[in-house]
Amino acid sequence: MPFKPLVDLDPEKLEKASKLLCELFSVPSLRVYQTEVGQNVLKGISTFLDIPTGGGKTLAFWFPLFYYWEPGNTDKDCQKTILVVGPLTALMQSQALSLAERGVPAVAITANSENPDQLLKVSGSLLSLTAN
Repeated sequence: MPFKPLVDLDPEKLEKASKLLCELFSVPSLRVYQTEVGQNVLKGISTFLDIPTGGGKTLAFWFPLFYYWEPGNTDKDCQKTILVVGPLTALMQSQALSLAERGVPAVAITANSENPDQLLKVSGSLLSLTAN
């Protein structure tokens, strides 16, 4: 299903996304730029974020996932896939593992992945299983 940018953002869903990210990643609050970046992505606005390593880029770009995703909710509007492209294999694997450990379905597909098609199928199954 193609991405459809949002015109209006739901304030309750924005609050829920922020709260869930903070809870899962043990941060007291999101930084203003993290919320702004997440909202830009949801609105389909191309966004470039130039901050140092450890500055919170990951949470900023995961914000759209948490805008939609709710643990255990099988509603179609809560079942979105977020694709994050990164240059560092170890970082992508670490981030996918970090999400999975927190109950968020995630998979890292890299040049070292033996069967990317199978990983995508398994990932889809994980999304379905997690939602039930």
